[in-house]
Amino acid sequence: MKTVGSNKITQAICTILMVLVSTSLVFAYPPDNAAVLYYRASLNYTTNSTMEKKLLELIKGNISIDEEIKAYVQSNKNWIKQFVDAGESPNCDWGIDYSEGITLLMPPYAPIRNMARIVLAQAKISADSADYKQALDLCLSIHKAGAHLADGGLLISHLVGISLNSYANQCITDIIPQISDKPDMLIWLKSQIDDVSQKLPSVKAAVNRDIRICAQDIRRDKIDNIFEMLGEDVSEKQRQIIRDGDDAFFKASKEYFMEYLSDSLTAVDLPYPQSYKQLVKLREKPGIESKKNPNAIIAAHFAPATDKVICVDIKARTHFNAIKTALNLYIMRAKAGRLPDSLPVGLPMDLFSGKDFEYEKTKDGFVLRCRGKDLDKDEIHQYEFKVPK
Repeated sequence: MKTVGSNKITQAICTILMVLVSTSLVFAYPPDNAAVLYYRASLNYTTNSTMEKKLLELIKGNISIDEEIKAYVQSNKNWIKQFVDAGESPNCDWGIDYSEGITLLMPPYAPIRNMARIVLAQAKISADSADYKQALDLCLSIHKAGAHLADGGLLISHLVGISLNSYANQCITDIIPQISDKPDMLIWLKSQIDDVSQKLPSVKAAVNRDIRICAQDIRRDKIDNIFEMLGEDVSEKQRQIIRDGDDAFFKASKEYFMEYLSDSLTAVDLPYPQSYKQLVKLREKPGIESKKNPNAIIAAHFAPATDKVICVDIKARTHFNAIKTALNLYIMRAKAGRLPDSLPVGLPMDLFSGKDFEYEKTKDGFVLRCRGKDLDKDEIHQYEFKVPK
């Protein structure tokens, strides 16, 4: 999908916001459509690139809260409230015109991501003041925003939503040890994590819609859009083939691309290791065949890296499972006074392998380690959880 300049984005957001507001009840708050509040917050929050980078380091655990962070978060308190309120709406229509094809205008992902960081900084501040319920509610609001973003059905929307999930899960992981002696709060948090993780939209739906949006522009009258999408990634020889293509060429190119979609959707449903390997082959196939088959040229450059997307999606869902498994262990510790020596049966699994996590008690707490590799990164993910002395 295509992005546009910041001025055009601002103008479009204002227009979309007016349309979205006009379709809501005039005096209803929060409005029926969560996108109204996300757009409003992303337009009005205090932008500061230096602070945005600093907040990311705070979320990662690389720095501590300081007075500068507190002041910046305080300056955005009204927009934090609107962002959090948006998460309580069950409906989120971003006003995307899918008929625009590959030139469609996306929601303001970067500002929304920046707002999410501000909300999580407030969560860190609340936790630092021992207001753990508020801190966790703020983290959960980021999960709700992630689901609202991913629900747009596009791959880029899905990936941005997952990035918000990752931020929130890191923050939750940092807060859990501080409530480890509060079984009621642990049980409440477990139910909340179960709920938000189940609402993470399907990556298959995102792949389906993304490819279909691209496919609708594989037409002779959309050749300018095609070249804009291809950029510099296509050779001059292939560019000339596209220029000279007749209606039959574009029809055959679209049929090839739709066959690619069908094969991709079938591969997505396979168990992770087989799915990844099959999707890698599919991603490489149009490029190889385009050397002899002109109808594969457009597909070779339009086909998304679905294999990489699957890895990111599995990682996000596995991270959720690690937190759910960890919460079960914290609850057992709160009731029995000690961590179990081995994982009980029936806990959420490592989705890279389809097996239970490897569980290791450490001097600081415990580690949950995946048994299957993230094949895109060629690494084993693990999740560390601390237990207070």
